[in-house]
Formats: sequence, C-alpha cells, structure tokens
Amino acid sequence: MEGWIPTKRLKKITEFADKFCGTVEPIHRNIYLYFDNVLRVAMTDGCANADIFFSKEFFPFKNTYEIPIQHLKGLLKGLKSNSSPFVRMLALDEGLKIELDEMILNIHSNKNSTIPKINEDKITFLFEMRLKKFLELLDFASVHSYEGEFIHFFSTKNNEIYALSENFNISAISFFIKNNIHFNRLIPFTTVRHIIKSLSLISSNEVIKIFLGKDHIILKGQGFIISTCSEVKEEVIDFKLPDNFIENKKIKISSLKKSLNRIYTSIPQGLPVYMVFSKKSHIVSKDKNSTLTWNLDLNFNHNYLVEIKPRKLRSLLARFSNDEINIGLSKKFIALFDNNKYILLKVSEYSD
Repeated sequence: MEGWIPTKRLKKITEFADKFCGTVEPIHRNIYLYFDNVLRVAMTDGCANADIFFSKEFFPFKNTYEIPIQHLKGLLKGLKSNSSPFVRMLALDEGLKIELDEMILNIHSNKNSTIPKINEDKITFLFEMRLKKFLELLDFASVHSYEGEFIHFFSTKNNEIYALSENFNISAISFFIKNNIHFNRLIPFTTVRHIIKSLSLISSNEVIKIFLGKDHIILKGQGFIISTCSEVKEEVIDFKLPDNFIENKKIKISSLKKSLNRIYTSIPQGLPVYMVFSKKSHIVSKDKNSTLTWNLDLNFNHNYLVEIKPRKLRSLLARFSNDEINIGLSKKFIALFDNNKYILLKVSEYSD
C-alpha cells in the first residue's frame, strides 16, 4: 500500500523518538510503524514504552516495520518541509520503502518484530494537570540525579503526591497534588529524563492524565500514551516537609546563583565546598595552597554549615520561577522553597 506522509510530521516523530529512546541502549533506538485503524508508531527505551498517533491518511497494512531512528535522522537531515513537503511510503509484504527527494530507505520485513505494548488493564486514575506544569515539577525533582539512580514518586499518609530524589546531601522535592490513593514507586532516572525531554516537544497547553498500574505508571495525552516501568514499594510513606524552623525569611537568589556559577568555574571538580549561613554568610572552599571565599548578602542569627555541590545546587535554583523564594533554617535542614518546589540541604554543623 502506498501513502504520502507530511515531512514535518515525520520530523516531529523522529525527534520525539530520538529523545525518548535515548542513547544508553542502542538496541532500543528503533521505531515500530504499524497500522491499527490509523497509522501509529511505537517505541521503547527498555523501561518506558510509547505509542503515538502518526497519521489517519494512510491505507491499511498488516506488517510491523522496525525502522532505525538513526536512518530517519539521516534521511531528514537538512531538509526543509516547504521544499520537500511530503514523504512517500510504500508498505509491501517484503518491506517498507521510504522515498524523499533522491533518497530511498528500504526496511526489510521482520516477522520477529514485536511492538512495545502498553498494558491498560486495571489502571487507576491519579490526577491530571497541564503538561508544562507536570514536566516542570518532574524536571525539578530529577535534574540533580545520575544514571543508575531512581526518582521516588509516591503519596503520603496526608494524601499528598510528591516526586523526590536525593543525591549527596541535597534532596529535591516536587509537590503535585492531593489524592487519597496511596502508592509508592521508584522510576529509573534515565527513563524520567527521556520522558521529560520527549514530552517537552509537545505543546505546553496540553493536559496530561496520570494513571497507576500494577507495576507501571501510565501517562496519557492527546495522540500519545506512555507506560513506564516502576519498582513497587508496599509501605505508605509518613513524609512531611520540615516546617519547625528556627529562622524563616524570604531571600533573593540571583546573587547566590552568580556565586555558585563562579565557584563551579573556579575550583577543581571534587573539591569540598561549604556554605555558611550566619551574620556574615559566605561560601568557602580550600585546597592545599589556597582558600577561596565568596561573601553572600544574607544575614542570619545563628550559624549553619552545609557542604554543597555547586553545579547541582545552581541547577536547582535556576529552576525556581521567581528570584525571591523562602528559606527556612533548622538544626538539621535548610529548606529553600517556593510554591510546589523544595530543596532540602542537610546541616553538617549548627551553633548559636
């Protein structure tokens, strides 16, 4: 069967798949083209599966065609949609032929190709929100983690839904919504970042719906559905953000971000860096032969010492919407927060 696909649409699908499948596992860098009432594509990163509407303007066919993402990127590189508005696709028993200008991509049929499936049986609706807001919160809670780590997605005994990650002595926490459904899941960091990067290509005005499956989490939006694996934890978490602060005020973080940026470019990676909140707040780092100090325009009645990773803290602070945020200080934690986003820093030393 022959059909013509808008080049612009194929570019969007390819870009989405490139972000979604990532580069960690080359074996997963394929899209699966198939027909189910409409033309659809499926993909996986090994943990998360995505199924996306491609086009309704295509004749039915029976086969599934497994297409390497890299081939599509090469086919489309440098092309402008207005000069080459359509791509010709010919779906045959022996394979799929894609023609664009003078280029031809032939994909041989593979009877062993398996479409990454999404299980929608017995799923429970959790909540819905604007896609832009959902990605913003998920991004904040995951950006300072590393490959091999997990992002904690859970509800509390107080019926609050959070995403949380911990790295070094920093916790990044996002509050989503209140809901009386209790769950406790761990999602691989790499998959969370794939979801954020790919869904960021979709219109921010979209509404996304979140569902809970037996051992997976489902995200639904207009024209797409994503299912991500998750490790199930049975216990309900008795989690509460700290609020018993010794001191609590609003601060402007623009100067703090500038100082962290300078620190990151001034010292070798791995050198300990300390932030001191006191009447003369400052950031300090020492090596064998020198001491670097950056004064901060912050004043507090007590003394709090925190060891930090400048790049990670700078990255989190950059994700606050406003320059003015809240800071709460206690003997155990320093909290930097605004609306639904929280940074918790563990206090190493405290004194009056």
